Amino acid sequence: MSTIKPLPHRRRASWRRAGRVAPIIAFLAGLAGASISTPARADDPDNCLMCHQYRGLSRVEASRSQLRVFYVDPTYSTAHRGPHSRLSCTACHEKSEVGVVPHLPSTPVDCARQCHLADRTGLERPFSHDNVATMLERSAHSNEALAKLRLAQGPVLSDGQSTCLYCHDEPNFRDPSLVIPKFKLLASQAFDRCETCHAEKVDADIRYFTNHIASRLQPARGPLELAQVCAICHSDPRFVANHENKDPVASFVRSFHGKAALLGDDSTADCLSCHVRAGENAHLMLGPDDPLSSVHAANVANACRSLTCHPGANKQIAASSVHLDISSDRGTLEFALAATFILITLLTFGPSALLVILDLVQVIVGRHYHDSHRVRELIARVQRDPRGPARLVRFTVSQRFQHWALAILFILLVLTGFPLKFADRGWATVLVNLFGGLHIARIIHHWSGIVLVLGFMIHLGTVCLGVIKTARAMSAVPGRNRYVAAWVDLPMWITPQDVKKTIELLAYLLFLRKERPAYGRFSPTEKFEYLGVFWGTVLLGVTGLLLWGEQISSHFLSGRALNLATIAHTYEAFLAVIHVGILHIYNVIFSPKVFPLSTATIDGRTPVEKLVEEHAELVEDVARDLGIGDEGLAEHG
Repeated sequence: MSTIKPLPHRRRASWRRAGRVAPIIAFLAGLAGASISTPARADDPDNCLMCHQYRGLSRVEASRSQLRVFYVDPTYSTAHRGPHSRLSCTACHEKSEVGVVPHLPSTPVDCARQCHLADRTGLERPFSHDNVATMLERSAHSNEALAKLRLAQGPVLSDGQSTCLYCHDEPNFRDPSLVIPKFKLLASQAFDRCETCHAEKVDADIRYFTNHIASRLQPARGPLELAQVCAICHSDPRFVANHENKDPVASFVRSFHGKAALLGDDSTADCLSCHVRAGENAHLMLGPDDPLSSVHAANVANACRSLTCHPGANKQIAASSVHLDISSDRGTLEFALAATFILITLLTFGPSALLVILDLVQVIVGRHYHDSHRVRELIARVQRDPRGPARLVRFTVSQRFQHWALAILFILLVLTGFPLKFADRGWATVLVNLFGGLHIARIIHHWSGIVLVLGFMIHLGTVCLGVIKTARAMSAVPGRNRYVAAWVDLPMWITPQDVKKTIELLAYLLFLRKERPAYGRFSPTEKFEYLGVFWGTVLLGVTGLLLWGEQISSHFLSGRALNLATIAHTYEAFLAVIHVGILHIYNVIFSPKVFPLSTATIDGRTPVEKLVEEHAELVEDVARDLGIGDEGLAEHG
């Protein structure tokens, strides 16, 4: 995932610093059919919107190669869309400068200046953000610290602009329905009822205050928007280099929390969740070296274990890394584990893919091994025997049921799990929304995993019971335990003979050998896939449970173990998907021997061509048991 790009330079107040634009104002005023003496609106006492409501109000400054836009959305004030909507323009701008047309050069706005909030009766109360300015001076974002900023993108603010604009632009109320269920449905009825009294008898703007309170019951920005704000400085190449730090915003977006935010979860942890002490104001954010900071080594565990994040977790959970960057953390255990999985993927998928490609070459050149005609005729004889078809069935009813249960669960796990890995792709959001949102997708993923693990345990129990039964029926085996012998004799156990036949197959496919090796009930490829599922289910199940129950697992394992579990879970899922999605799908659907679909896992009957090419040994064993000889069957080269 690429580094998140910062928001454009914040020059939201540029319209407030309007210069002399008399010709434009006169032209637009004429279009509006209004005169300078038009009475001011109640929500615009200074009558500024008479000109500034037009989107085209702008000016090109050649000296700075900038386009300065002076447009102001009139609905911000008329619909009371934010806390500043109740302020007149001259509450922030000097009236002596903007109260005349054309405007005089305007002084940059001081966000800490005192203004007056007026209610609908005209009663005014003094208000100021000076307490916020005091907090900032005690924080990591003091004016002194901000004055030292040297960013690769150049200055973010013009000279004299308030440093508040590094993080803030025109504030908007967030959607109240995020904290008040069915708000939009109830609002139209509720406000009408409230205004029966509050419109005149108990004068209050109920709609405004409801939006204001609902907005402040949640963070002012969503996790991604907040990350973009932080990225203005913390993702800047020069800033990162000067602080000898990695890009924390990019690593956050790659984390579980960041990916959840990309998929529409606004309740996930954001930058402030960790970097601001519980109950403190965001303007009091402290650096990691401050003993009072929430990210100080002594306090970071408490930030993780807050009531809104991981309550009940052990302090060890703090060792898990939100800003994990495997690609640059070389020499760490996390990097080594990721590299190991990549190597395993190459060493397993590579040879398997090579065999598939070489097998396709045989089809293209029309090559058949010399004994294929004899085996095909032998299959016909076996199938004419009343007992023959049942003996050629390679999968029992129970095995077929387990296979399709595994297939369905695997598909659900992939569809609900991989969007989190590729959360920055458009299709991931679409897929998650098809499941009803991230919360529902997680539930489906978790319980599909639980059912898969339970199915695996049942299967393993069945296998073990079979081994015990076989071992008890066996006579003493010289030199080894009966139970070991019974286990090694399992039909899906890879033997040295299977390794030898795989080498012979490679030689045959490379035209170095005339005879194709014959297999019994299961080929080495099928055995390899089975053991891969065996191994993958164990690994994915264990790591998935650790990550799902992180509050419990943190009491037994270090938080760093959760990093390793995340890496193992992700890379093993990749390994499973490319093997199943490419190799297995080819073998059971697209291979010319079975196309359009192998029916072996539906009715148990393997297509004749596959029996001929891969299971000739099984055919001969069945024919021998049925007393069907191969007399009269000619070999064809």
